[in-house]
Amino acid sequence: MNLRRNPTQAPEAHTKVDPGFFAYQPIDVMYLFTILRVNARLIAAVAIGSVIAMYIYLVFVTPVYTAYSQVILDTREESISPAEEVVSDLNINSSVLAGEVVTIRSNVLIGEVVDKLGLLKHPKYDPRQPRREDPFSLAKRLIRGDDPPHVKAATMSEDTLRSLIIYKLRKDLTVKQIGVSYVIGISFNSTNPVLAADVANAVANQYIEGQLEAKLDATLRANSWLSDRLTELSGQLEAADAAVVDFKAEMIDIADGNEENINQLLAELNTRLVGSATDRADAEVRLTQVEALQTNGGLQAVSDVVTSPLLETLIRQRAELTASQAQLASTLGRKHPDMVRIRAQITNIERTIDTELQRRIEEMRGEVIVTTNRENALREQIAVVSERADSLAKASVRLSQLERAANATRLVYENFLSRFKETSAQADFQLPEARVIGRADVPTVPSGPRKTLFIIVAFVFGLSAAIGFVFLRNLIRAPVNTANELQELTHRRNLALLPYVRHFGPKYKWLRSELSGVEHSSFMENVRTVRTSLFGLGKSRQPKVIMVTSSLPAEGKSSLCCALARTISATSSSVLLLDADLRHPDVRKALAMPAAGACLVGYLNGEEKLKELPVHSELAGADVISPSVESANAADLLSSNLFTGLLNRMRSRYDVVVVNAPPVLHLSDAVLLAKHVDTTIFTVRSGKTPSKVVRNSIVRLEENGEPVFGTVMTMVRRGDAAARDIGTYSYKYNY
Repeated sequence: MNLRRNPTQAPEAHTKVDPGFFAYQPIDVMYLFTILRVNARLIAAVAIGSVIAMYIYLVFVTPVYTAYSQVILDTREESISPAEEVVSDLNINSSVLAGEVVTIRSNVLIGEVVDKLGLLKHPKYDPRQPRREDPFSLAKRLIRGDDPPHVKAATMSEDTLRSLIIYKLRKDLTVKQIGVSYVIGISFNSTNPVLAADVANAVANQYIEGQLEAKLDATLRANSWLSDRLTELSGQLEAADAAVVDFKAEMIDIADGNEENINQLLAELNTRLVGSATDRADAEVRLTQVEALQTNGGLQAVSDVVTSPLLETLIRQRAELTASQAQLASTLGRKHPDMVRIRAQITNIERTIDTELQRRIEEMRGEVIVTTNRENALREQIAVVSERADSLAKASVRLSQLERAANATRLVYENFLSRFKETSAQADFQLPEARVIGRADVPTVPSGPRKTLFIIVAFVFGLSAAIGFVFLRNLIRAPVNTANELQELTHRRNLALLPYVRHFGPKYKWLRSELSGVEHSSFMENVRTVRTSLFGLGKSRQPKVIMVTSSLPAEGKSSLCCALARTISATSSSVLLLDADLRHPDVRKALAMPAAGACLVGYLNGEEKLKELPVHSELAGADVISPSVESANAADLLSSNLFTGLLNRMRSRYDVVVVNAPPVLHLSDAVLLAKHVDTTIFTVRSGKTPSKVVRNSIVRLEENGEPVFGTVMTMVRRGDAAARDIGTYSYKYNY
């Protein structure tokens, strides 16, 4: 949503506008582009100057040559024997590659390169050689009062000089991974192409040699350590084996047998114990059953469960006799001898059965006692054997510990012996994990400075700096650039935008051409717009005295006064152009009027007569009253009664009086004049007058006079942002 006010809906002079109404301001891209277009020459000059300065620098700078060598971390295994190496191969990943890059750049490896190439005495790197100093370093040294670098280097130790050379080499050395491969690129920059190639190759070779030396040193250290450990382990193994043999003999003596015999005997006793316990349980069950039957049913009930050959015979005989008794009972009486005999036999048999049952019960009790005693004896024997077995088991734990210790010592000894033989074989053959795949050739074309890139960078930098400066200057100055800005700043109607008219030669020659009306003029058309705003139809009160002023000098107020007088006089109105800028009067010069003649300053000083002051100007089509000399006490003259009387008389004599007032800023002249005029027009130069100055000037004017009627933006060039508001470029614009 655009909250900018439509220029055709500007508030009247007395309308108070809420400042918050214009709080939001959208970004005007075309306005920003216009700022750049207006300052295009400055921007182009700075950019081209930057390119020229960079070209001059590149002409004198010493070219730099870069030599490249390449090393690959080899993942292919070249195995002569299956033995594991003392230093394992690299498990290549991003972290390992980064570590190898750091290794190549380390001061240890670079120091070995310095020693191998003898750079301590090389003219390019020897700090003790006199060299030309750059202006900045020379100035800094002179300020500090230090000795020249080569003089200070002559007092240093070789270690210190070596460290300085290592530091210089590391600054010119670049080591990095190439893409996502296992290849490490090594590049070295130097003004000497041969030295650049030598250093790049030396770094690659020293990296490979360093790997081989590290492996060989590690292998030799491992061999020495393994030899010492083997001697120590040999004695420990012999002692462990002897301890096992001695303990086994002691175990046999203590346990009266070996563990196998004791375990076998214990198993047999347990088997017999189980059988004896079973027999005892069976005997107890039978005895318990018989005794229960005897208690509940007597011996007769016991006979049903206790069997023996005798009992079976007796029971059969009793059954036969009982049958015979039953048969005889049907024919014989109870006291018959046969019956008595049979009863006696049955009684004897039953007595014999009871006796046999008692005997069998006693036998069953004896069987229970015997099985119980047998079981107890077996338990006692098992306890004795178990005690021997426990003693033997405890001794076996100790024996197992001794055997494990002996086996562990033997295993370590065998491993160390095998490893010792492997490392002894590896000592004479070592393979690096990397190899050189690209050797550095002596460069023939310099790698730097990259002239095209430097020139492009200089151009971009100069262009950016110039654009930044333009926008910063515009932000700091904050000039009024468009009609909308002026309207929102002053809360006053913008009456017109006056284009800048191209002109050559004398200062006001163009104005006289415009006033003469030789051809159609956009400038004069816009001045007529101001006239229409002042004297439009329907206005109840026509202004008689119109003051034109500005914040600063050279904002086009004098030109507007002359043109406004011309356009008003064209309506058959009598017009007086009063030049009240007593400090720097220029209306007389602008209208090409004679320098001699009646002078306003002379009249205010009491030296001239009023009737001699008005002089008619054909160009302006109006009478003109102006000073012919400058006055230092302009404020006193303008506040005098003579000036007030003059203005009152001219008001009654002419239809319109146009007053050319001095600038408002730093002067009180315009403020004094504002008390005597009917309306005030405020001119603002496009893209030049700061916003703060405009605002302060209007506030100062309105504190002591009538509100400012409106503003006029002057000198709008074709490239200004305000030129878009004029609506045409067909007239005589000048950049």
